[in-house]
Amino acid sequence: MTTQAQTDSALRPVTKAARIDSLDILRGVAVLGILLMNITGFGLLPHAYGNPMADGGGTGINLTTYQTTTILFEGTMRGIFSLLFGASIVLLTERMEQSGAGLDTAEIYFRRMFWMLVFGFIHWSLLLWYGEILFAYAMCGFVLFAFRKIAAKWQLAVAALLLLGAAGFQAQSYKEAAAMQASANDALAAKDAGQKLSKEQESAIEGWNGLREHFYPTAEAAKAVRNIHNVGYWQAVTDQFDSSYQFQWTEAPFWLIFDMSSFMLIGMGLLKLGVLSASRSRRFYLALMVTGYGIGVPLGLYELNLILASGFEVMGFKSADITYQFSRLAMVCGHLGLILLFIKSGLLQFLQRALAATGQMALSNYLAQTLICVTLFYGFGFALFSKLERHELYIIVAAIWTVELIWSPIWLRHFRFGPFEWLWRSLTYWQRQPMKIG
Repeated sequence: MTTQAQTDSALRPVTKAARIDSLDILRGVAVLGILLMNITGFGLLPHAYGNPMADGGGTGINLTTYQTTTILFEGTMRGIFSLLFGASIVLLTERMEQSGAGLDTAEIYFRRMFWMLVFGFIHWSLLLWYGEILFAYAMCGFVLFAFRKIAAKWQLAVAALLLLGAAGFQAQSYKEAAAMQASANDALAAKDAGQKLSKEQESAIEGWNGLREHFYPTAEAAKAVRNIHNVGYWQAVTDQFDSSYQFQWTEAPFWLIFDMSSFMLIGMGLLKLGVLSASRSRRFYLALMVTGYGIGVPLGLYELNLILASGFEVMGFKSADITYQFSRLAMVCGHLGLILLFIKSGLLQFLQRALAATGQMALSNYLAQTLICVTLFYGFGFALFSKLERHELYIIVAAIWTVELIWSPIWLRHFRFGPFEWLWRSLTYWQRQPMKIG
């Protein structure tokens, strides 16, 4: 029989003693690592995230920086975050159900997702980070609650189907882009020959130019983005809202289904198989690392070469997208194997403790990165937007990493949660949580 004390215990946040250190360390690596990719979105034109020729420099050390981060980190830290989010769904609900929370489990879980949705909305609308992921994660979380109890093999099987669906979707997108390019080229040839273009031909040219602008901004589009970064705060909020809304909502379905949900399901399965808790043998993690990198690095080089060979043109990016989810998954596996081997080695305990603290405060650190970068790159702050080359942005990344690795363990010596974790938990459990230790 479940006692009232057991039920009350289930309706509280997880204690420090009940945390799984390997998950916190993985989360710490992910929250630091995701800034490696996000920094270009903060400091350069959005197009520069995938195309170094758009802003920030595309030759020399800037090109080397782009190539390195693309192969090793593109999508991988987001992938690890997604795995851990899926695992957290299982951990949270199982802990509460085993403690006798009953129907309160669903109430608390969905309230938790609701507040994450709210935080995400504030993050992209008011804190000006259009690439934020909390909003989309919450929407995935509403659906994946129903998948938490199925067997690990079925969670992995559904994830595999979603990844195959992503490849099929991208292959179809490649075919459509190729057809669009051919039609536009024919129309341009007719125009050069002095022929009067039909509405269909004009539409073909306009459509192709519109697609190409996703990778190469027009002078007008680039100026509009730079203007947003040079006005006052509220003007920046209103000016960027439409583009952020389009990214976060209009374009959301593909990312929700194929990019995020697939990896969350894999995270659920890997947790149940004991992979994420560092319960498997060193030989297992070594094999995971070697296999992951053995597939992911060559596949990433293949995709990069497609982009380089095209001269950073549309069809190069479109062809690379077809295998993107598989190279990303392989690299995530490689990173997991390496990090979990490091955890099991027991080496550099001071670093492991700092990473665990950083991961325990992942929400606060993630939002802190935005607050720091918005201050650095917007006109109401230090106005550094588009002032630094791509490789110079990583000086800022290193500085932010240093601050978060230092402040996180210091904060947790005095407080139970990070500041935003405390707020999230207080809203989730609808009760002000104790903050100070002792």
